[in-house]
Amino acid sequence: MNFNVKNVVKGALKGLNLDTKMRGYAVWGVWDKAVGDAIAHQAQPAFVRGGILFVKCSTSAWMQQLHFMKGKIRDELNQLLGREVVKEIRFQMGSIDHPPTGGPIVDNQEVVLDDAERQRIDEALQPLEDPEIREIARRIMVKEASAKKTMTR
Repeated sequence: MNFNVKNVVKGALKGLNLDTKMRGYAVWGVWDKAVGDAIAHQAQPAFVRGGILFVKCSTSAWMQQLHFMKGKIRDELNQLLGREVVKEIRFQMGSIDHPPTGGPIVDNQEVVLDDAERQRIDEALQPLEDPEIREIARRIMVKEASAKKTMTR
């Protein structure tokens, strides 16, 4: 039997419904290019749920301005992503994380999950036999749990 690793990973991610979530995370990679530097400094993606991109804005004025531009932003994001990932955009007030000047964004902050969250993730990962695929899926699930925690603070 000939196994293609790409197809195995795709199948595992699809089985856990993580393929859709991974496509949603791709928005972060193209956001600045899609909206330009001026907007990127005032608004950032918060999370994607069910094809709806939630964007946090620095002020209500930016929220209002971007509301009028959301169709164009959605179309540009989907074009850069090569498929329709974002069906709708909703704006909300939030703190904007600015990367340090002159350096890349480093995302190595440890997320502290409670026992229930760790148990939920472990249970969801049990069907995955391959340790490498399991670790990739774990990272995705931890990021999702972290994003949810950040939004509820």
